[in-house]
Amino acid sequence: MLTAVPTSELTATPAVPSSAALARRGIGLLALLVILALVVSVLPGLGDVRERFGQAEPGWIAMTFACSFGSRLSYIAALRGTLSRQIHWRPAYHLGMAEQGSNVLLPTGGVGGPALGALVLRRAGVPTGVAAPRSAALFLLTSLTSFTAIALAGLLTGIGVLPADVPWFGTLLPAALAVGLVTAVAALGHLPVGQRSQNERRARRWARKGAALLRDGVQESRTLLRAHDPLVIGGCIGYLALDIAALGAAFQAFGGGGPPFGAFVLAYALGQVGSLIPTPGGLGGTEGGLIAMLVVYGAPAAPAAAAVLAYRVFQLGLPAILGVLAFRQIRRRLADTGQTAEVAARFDANSP
Repeated sequence: MLTAVPTSELTATPAVPSSAALARRGIGLLALLVILALVVSVLPGLGDVRERFGQAEPGWIAMTFACSFGSRLSYIAALRGTLSRQIHWRPAYHLGMAEQGSNVLLPTGGVGGPALGALVLRRAGVPTGVAAPRSAALFLLTSLTSFTAIALAGLLTGIGVLPADVPWFGTLLPAALAVGLVTAVAALGHLPVGQRSQNERRARRWARKGAALLRDGVQESRTLLRAHDPLVIGGCIGYLALDIAALGAAFQAFGGGGPPFGAFVLAYALGQVGSLIPTPGGLGGTEGGLIAMLVVYGAPAAPAAAAVLAYRVFQLGLPAILGVLAFRQIRRRLADTGQTAEVAARFDANSP
């Protein structure tokens, strides 16, 4: 479905960042990580965490890297699927890595990637009525996967199918809230959007455009799910499942001790809420949220802290480094008018 609603100017990113600007942000992120490492190495009371790092198993660290990288590739597969496979794998890789890199390097609370993706797609020749709604749909579908995981893990743990020593309000309540939120977002597909007026104030104009984008994103998500494209469905599932596996492998690298599977999934998904804090990569909030939730759901504090910190090195480092490299290729591609015309012609030929 190609929506007829005008969606130009719906993204919040006014220009494609330069790779140099992102590299500077990457250096700043690296400096923050170094400071964090220094704090862990000298702060009193963290001796158990330091001891865990000294006993890390290289094989499981390698598995953490492999799962994290696989998660990034799964996102790229889902991105190509949402664009009906009208862009080839190589540009899909560059765009997907750039989106994930921007989520790490730009303080946008996780929404900078889709905004940047829509902007780049438009400039690369993808029709306006496709770029923004499909970028919004990808964001919604990956979020839907996370909420579905919360609902299933919470329900199965709460009724005793999956083992966990967690009270009902730590299992069934998150499951119910996840179902309620998904239902509420799905209803936004019928959200009425007001008409543009001549004297419209800026805040009202952006609210109307945001409502239009959200409605179109929900509608596009439904269309993509009905198509049963394995790239979309498998990509979204792999993006989440492999990231969870990366954290699980990090636990094994430091001697295990994580909660049972259902509780582990709940702790992971609820802890990731800290990434909404508008700092580069959710730094600080994500680590705190994950460690806190893992401890609440039964993990000892020391292995939880060691596992989360190791996991975050890959979760932040891979998209940051590969994203900066991808930006360089994207800017070259945008400068090639021939490639832009080819993309536009491909979408025109396949429009209904």
